[in-house]
Amino acid sequence: MDEPNDRRDLYEEFESEVVRRGNTEAFFDENDLVEIFDYASDYDNYIVKMEVLLYGAIHYPKSEALATRRAWLYYSFGDVEATSELNRRVGTGGVLNRLLDLRASNANLELGDEEVISALEKILDDTDDFDDEGIIQFTDYAMELRLESWLMQNKDRIQSKCSYPQTFLYEFADHLEENNDLPAAARLFEELTMLEPFNLDFWLRLATVQINNDDYEGALSSAEYALAINPESMMGLRIKGASLYRLERDPETVTAIYRRIVASAEAEDTDVSTLAAALMETNRQAEAVEMLTRYIGQHLDSRLAIDVLLVLDREKASPYVRSLIASDLLSEKDTVEWARNHVVHGQFASAATVCLIYDEIKGFQEEIPFLIEITYFALRFDDVIRVYRDKFIKMKWPYLPALTYPYLMSLVRTGHRQEALDEAKEILNTIRTFKKSHTNSDLGTLFRLTPASTAAMITGYIEHLRNIIHALKAPEPIPADEFDPMLL
Repeated sequence: MDEPNDRRDLYEEFESEVVRRGNTEAFFDENDLVEIFDYASDYDNYIVKMEVLLYGAIHYPKSEALATRRAWLYYSFGDVEATSELNRRVGTGGVLNRLLDLRASNANLELGDEEVISALEKILDDTDDFDDEGIIQFTDYAMELRLESWLMQNKDRIQSKCSYPQTFLYEFADHLEENNDLPAAARLFEELTMLEPFNLDFWLRLATVQINNDDYEGALSSAEYALAINPESMMGLRIKGASLYRLERDPETVTAIYRRIVASAEAEDTDVSTLAAALMETNRQAEAVEMLTRYIGQHLDSRLAIDVLLVLDREKASPYVRSLIASDLLSEKDTVEWARNHVVHGQFASAATVCLIYDEIKGFQEEIPFLIEITYFALRFDDVIRVYRDKFIKMKWPYLPALTYPYLMSLVRTGHRQEALDEAKEILNTIRTFKKSHTNSDLGTLFRLTPASTAAMITGYIEHLRNIIHALKAPEPIPADEFDPMLL
């Protein structure tokens, strides 16, 4: 939840004066320090938290609130014994102290759910008014132990013990979203918007949960409310644009929204790719390409933008792919994974471009079958032949179907049928000879398959090779598609 500006300002002032400048004479009262510590806890800033406690020890040595937070810091470091000892010395019996006792006693998760719930029930019964930090820690611990059902069943009761129930609802909803229970999180964020209808953060959080739950109509409505509060909200614009895009509605508005976002300092790679898609839908491919090349020129490591450009204009994308690969940011494994992301969408030409550029610059060593297969499906037959012959002597065992099928069929498709026939015969003879001198168990070890699976694979391999040979011997040329084992 967005913190009030005065709390953030207080934190920043302490960080500037005490943490960075070492000015221990700067004045902060006890309540200020508690606020600063709790704010720092939200962002896991241990340096500020330590400095607060050191400052507090000098200026407010008897502060029980700061001593309690010191005990919580010990607990975060895993020192349960020191936590328990210091917590006993504080002895206020407040919500934070009792929760810390419960955490320390259950550090090894020895307590059952019923025992923990009983302890939480007692804290709930004895509390008249949770402060923000108390209800945050109360909710966090229940969620850590997967007691969300208990929290939901007691939601109204817990809210009645909070003078500002929004903190509880926000914390609970935040955890539910984190646990991917999006419908429940949406209900709580919606309740927050009803409690504070002019709170921008509440509307944005609701819209985010809705769009992630594929509720595009709801997300669009919530984004509109957010933008009514702050028309300059980039998150609000982003969700509105994305919702319209998913609803396939008003592409001109989507384009206008994402132009505005991309022109801002808050632009992200996903914004650029969405704008490109919107431009494509309004028949502006040249504009999309120009926008992408301009963006990539300023963000050379933007894989997502390069991916979109690869699909739209591989020639213009290739220099950026080359630059990224030459930068040593990508290993062979990374490059294959990158290419696979294109393969799953049927974009073999883009996948082949990425891999062939990597092979040219650094050379494939392990994933040669993948390289040759995708190059074949990208219809780059001359490259298949070149790569196969270049890698042939480097392969441990070259007669793999993933290698020989694309190679032989590339020869066929480039008009070298006699050469393909001669090569197929040689490979078939080699396979037969090799099979005779090895058992299926031996070959299974080589292929990492069971003996039965190995036998089936080799039998099928031999039959496909024979089929290629018969087709190439036919008196009349048979179209390649009719005997291509890559397509059958």
